[in-house]
Amino acid sequence: MHEFFDKFNDSTKAKLGIYKAYITKYLKVLSKAYKQTWNTKNSVYIADLFAGPGQDEMGNPGSPMILLDYLSQTYLDDLQVKICFNEMNPEKCQKLNQLVYEHKAPKQSWVEVNVQNQDYSELLPKIIAKHKNHNYFKRFFFIDPFGYKGIHLDDIKAILNDRNTELLLFLPVSFIYRFKSKDEDYKAIRMFLDDFISVPNPSMIGSDVAFVRSILDTLREKLGLFVDSFIIQDNSGKGHNCLIYFSNNRKGLEKFVETKWEIDGEEGTGYERNKNDQVSFLESFFRDSLEDKLMFYLKTGSKTNIEVRNFCYEHGSLPKHGNAALRKFVEQGKIQVCACDESKKLRKNAFYLDDDKTEKIYIKAI
Repeated sequence: MHEFFDKFNDSTKAKLGIYKAYITKYLKVLSKAYKQTWNTKNSVYIADLFAGPGQDEMGNPGSPMILLDYLSQTYLDDLQVKICFNEMNPEKCQKLNQLVYEHKAPKQSWVEVNVQNQDYSELLPKIIAKHKNHNYFKRFFFIDPFGYKGIHLDDIKAILNDRNTELLLFLPVSFIYRFKSKDEDYKAIRMFLDDFISVPNPSMIGSDVAFVRSILDTLREKLGLFVDSFIIQDNSGKGHNCLIYFSNNRKGLEKFVETKWEIDGEEGTGYERNKNDQVSFLESFFRDSLEDKLMFYLKTGSKTNIEVRNFCYEHGSLPKHGNAALRKFVEQGKIQVCACDESKKLRKNAFYLDDDKTEKIYIKAI
């Protein structure tokens, strides 16, 4: 049986679930945003560079069919959608080509699909060069490789260089973490660590979840972009992988954070199976990290409610999680809150983090 007829496992389904949730929300937002009076561009470019065959042996849709199914059931108000599906394996590409040909979405005048059969390392430089002065309103890249060896920080920088592009990257963190200290035999892992981990000795990182934290901190520092993640337990149940989101756009970040918390209403970190094979979620990944980082942030000087709100999103959390942290800080006597307008009286435990336009309070560490 050919590999492309394999059945999607649970972790793959979880990965595709957040891809579907985000790409549909992303396109809905763009269909309204591109009509702003200042905008003169009317098309969006979507590149799925490890597209696979389109579906598994059971007919479950992969990322290409998820996108085309959505486009066939909606109308984006004259927004033009140009798509590049790339699959290097000839047999998988043939299967994908057939599914695209049979699908009704490419027959719509506002949807254009191009299927490529190239090596990612050869195709990506071509796209980057061709798009150097592109005329797209926005671009979205989905990179879901079978490994990590071809993923380089310079490529990510080049993709996001136009400041109008978003990227969703899958990383097999559990594998990289497992072999992180075997640099003699795993030169590719060392190259990855040099790009994605800033800590002096990655072998000392105590868990793959902490490993993800280090990757996110490193990427935020090196790229100066908005970076967030969604963690997925690998199919062995012994480790974790993750989808990493990159953007220059604050609103794009907010939509991704909101999407992941809609999927994981408990913690927003990702998907994990417990012993009873029920869906549960990692409990402390963002909560503990947010409290520590938010307190450090407040110690750097007085902040407005808008600044704290933005800080929460930038660290993978919603305003409600910031509210919970601030309430805890008040109870512990660690912060002071005062109104920007001294003539107005503040409600108890009102931090106005849901308001992204009006500065109402100042918050500072005591």
